[in-house]
Amino acid sequence: MTAAVAWETVKRAAGGDSAARQSLVETTLDNLWGLAMRMTRRPDDADDIVQETYARAFATLSGLQPNGRFEGYLARIATNLMLERWRRKQARAEIPDDTVAPQALEPWQTVSDLEDERRRLAAIWKAVSRLAPEPRAAILLYYAQSQSCDEIGRILDVPLGTVKTWLHRARNQVRHDAEALLASEPAAGRMNMGDAP
Repeated sequence: MTAAVAWETVKRAAGGDSAARQSLVETTLDNLWGLAMRMTRRPDDADDIVQETYARAFATLSGLQPNGRFEGYLARIATNLMLERWRRKQARAEIPDDTVAPQALEPWQTVSDLEDERRRLAAIWKAVSRLAPEPRAAILLYYAQSQSCDEIGRILDVPLGTVKTWLHRARNQVRHDAEALLASEPAAGRMNMGDAP
């Protein structure tokens, strides 16, 4: 967990202090890159989002008011950049297989248990990628970045009730879509009842 950015550092950075700007980047880079990676699922795209986020943030530092957290301000910029991309492309993200790799085999688990877990996680990510841009951003901010509903509302510039509605509907949609995806393909290494000899 990184320390919160002091507004005094932001003020110095706005005044052109390059050491303060470097400090802002060093303090926020890991969390910002993690957010971008969770939204894009691709390292090159995450790098682009992070670079553009810092460029936009540093261009507007002088007009920034010290309310809330600076990290929330960066998250809002990054999320808005992703929403712009998602709206422009209207493409559904494909989740690479290596992003849903299961953990090491526990003594009580079988290889087929691990494959089932991998399939379940892949189905969840595929279902998340099918969501509309705003609910997808809300889900990722809530579950992947542990942002509160209030903070998500500030980041996405929507009322708290809208965030809660998006999260509720998105959870139900992801559950429904993931279950449908899992039902459409048999579990690895196991026979369906209809396949019995």
